[in-house]
This record gives sequence, C-alpha cells and structure tokens, in this order.
Amino acid sequence: MPRRHGYMTRFRCPKCKRSGSAHWEESERVAGGHHVATLTRLSDGFRNSPQNEITCAACAVQVVTGHG
Repeated sequence: MPRRHGYMTRFRCPKCKRSGSAHWEESERVAGGHHVATLTRLSDGFRNSPQNEITCAACAVQVVTGHG
C-alpha cells in the first residue's frame, strides 16, 4: 500500500495578521492521477469548513493558504 504524503502550509489572516499553519495529507492516487488533500491539523484561532476553507476565528475572514 502506498504511503500518504503529508505537507504543511502557512498563512496569515489578511485583516488581523494572526498567523497559523495547516497540515494536509494527500490520499492515494485516484482516477486521472490526481490526489485529494485532507486537512488533518489546524492552528488554534482558525476554523475549517467542510470545503477546507480556513477562516480566522477572531475576524471571520477567509485566509488564503496556497493549498490547492
């Protein structure tokens, strides 16, 4: 069974400048050779939606993670 690849992204809230990080884990290869990334850990002070959209808990502003 292939090993899953994990990686981390860092980000900053564009409004309050709070910084954080997210740890992602890629699935095994799927049709077309693409991976599906799942968020496995997120810094305190941030929330994740079912669509993997990360928002600042203090500002309710969506952050851009460079993921995807």
